[in-house]
Amino acid sequence: MGKMLKWGVAFLTALFFWMQGSEGECPRSWGENIFHAYAGQTPAPDFSLRDLQGKTVSLAGLKGKVVLLNFWATWCPNCRKEGSSFNTLDNKYRSQDFSIYRIDTKESRETILKYLEKESVQVPVLLDENGKVGRLFGVWAHPTTYLIDRQGNVRYRSIGAVDWADPEPMRVIDQLLQEK
Repeated sequence: MGKMLKWGVAFLTALFFWMQGSEGECPRSWGENIFHAYAGQTPAPDFSLRDLQGKTVSLAGLKGKVVLLNFWATWCPNCRKEGSSFNTLDNKYRSQDFSIYRIDTKESRETILKYLEKESVQVPVLLDENGKVGRLFGVWAHPTTYLIDRQGNVRYRSIGAVDWADPEPMRVIDQLLQEK
């Protein structure tokens, strides 16, 4: 019974975040289908995951920063397509209170390292080997990206590939960085 309860809670939490992200109006300048704005205060679920070097990263430890979480996998063509544009974001915002993490879902460290040998993506990768964090956020498609404000609230979600070097996503990141 305890295991069913845990799965039920995880499912309901994922459903809640999925439903929240589908509500609210996107700012007009965003156009269609780039980001879905979250209505109200929606705290991001805390988690701790290890990066490829074995260091543990927790979302709670990033409070006070704007955080971009990108759920991806090496087998996903759209994830591969958007990967290199994260380098542009990293270069632009590295000196600001902004952190980017790509959370790989259900793949081994070895698979990711082999993939990264061929790709030149410099942003940190976190390992969600059992998909637990993805379920907490309600991820049902890859890539899915969340923007979290300085207070730890989910503000935007994007499903599908985004060109992060494009000015439109940067405008929203700039807006979140200007908020205190």
